[in-house]
Amino acid sequence: MKNMKTKTRFFKLPGLSLGVLAGLFLSTVAAPSNASASGFAVYIHGAKELGMQNNVIAHSEGLASNYHNPALITELEGTQIEAGTTLIFPLRKFKSAKTGETERTKSQVFYPSTLFVTHQLNNRFTAGVGIVSPFGLGTDWGKEWEGRYLATNSEMQTFNINPNVAWKVNDKFAVAGGLDLILLDATLEKNIRTGLGDVEQKFEGDGEGYGYNFGLVCRPNGDWSFAASYRSGIKVDVDGDATFKLPQESLRATLPNTGGSTEIELPAQAFFGLCYKGIDKLTAELGARWEDWSCYKELAFEFDQPIGGKKTIVYEKNWKDTWSYSIGAKYDIDDTFAILGGYRFDGNPVPDDTFEPAIPSSDKHCISLAVIKRFGNLVAGVTYYYETYESRKKDNIVGVKEGGTANGEYNTEAHIVGASVSYEF
Repeated sequence: MKNMKTKTRFFKLPGLSLGVLAGLFLSTVAAPSNASASGFAVYIHGAKELGMQNNVIAHSEGLASNYHNPALITELEGTQIEAGTTLIFPLRKFKSAKTGETERTKSQVFYPSTLFVTHQLNNRFTAGVGIVSPFGLGTDWGKEWEGRYLATNSEMQTFNINPNVAWKVNDKFAVAGGLDLILLDATLEKNIRTGLGDVEQKFEGDGEGYGYNFGLVCRPNGDWSFAASYRSGIKVDVDGDATFKLPQESLRATLPNTGGSTEIELPAQAFFGLCYKGIDKLTAELGARWEDWSCYKELAFEFDQPIGGKKTIVYEKNWKDTWSYSIGAKYDIDDTFAILGGYRFDGNPVPDDTFEPAIPSSDKHCISLAVIKRFGNLVAGVTYYYETYESRKKDNIVGVKEGGTANGEYNTEAHIVGASVSYEF
């Protein structure tokens, strides 16, 4: 993030602190997805892989290795293509510490999709390219809930175009590297309290950023393999427009429609896997994932026109690095049919003092079950995935100046169904 420091001064309208108006939508610019996420990273890239809780770092289940560990695409012969999508049904509930009432987010369905292509150049080198959505958000609390001055509707999509080249050094060792192009699009909404009635604000913006990734895998013998992959942090410059729907036009001088920009830093990520295939028909892998969320220290926004007398607003975030631990397994019923399953524990990057309603973030538990069926050169996979966040209480001052803290208890869960089809030419 940009390292900017400002002294915030507050300008008053009836019932309104304008010193924070400029960034009322900013707290959700980098808010997370409701599904399969740590922070706002998303790990739904391939139905088969999701069925094993993405424990596919030290062995390959198909073309999605281009994302998880590109060194493994050396195992894919000829030219192959895979397409997949995932239906995500999230639910968040809030029990108010103020009133004791329970509110829910609106029903939503998200469908992040993937596309992978690999081509074996020769016995040593394989090229691949993938298109995935590695970061995102989707939360709609409606415009009437207690925390409407913190967040109403938050949506963010990212697309990662990721070409890789893998080198099979020998039968025991392979390495790979590639580039990442991130395209980001966001629409963020919330209300603003004034003595003249609520103002509805919307921010729409987009941006792009660049990074790199690499991976390696080592197979000391036929039973064991261990591997690691790494994806760099990426800075995305976001440009957009803030618009305000006003109850009275007299507020326009203080709340002008204006352009604005910010810089979002997406975290570096490291993945580790240890795979065992020493039992007939069984593949099992242990995994760990580290994410550099401590890069998200603050969110700074700059406006083309001053809002409440301010062109620059800085919000403290102070997130922390996280670790995730998981286990996944596959059992081959026969040469054409297999079942997969797994469990994952995800750590929480958001500290108590900056926790807010747009972010369904707490320690999380995930279970999955999947099936794979081969039809000649075509392979299809279907997965069911369930995740539940540990109950979390908000008891901080975030939102005091906006008109309400929405303190209370937050609970989040999601049901996820994924499907993918691959074909070898």
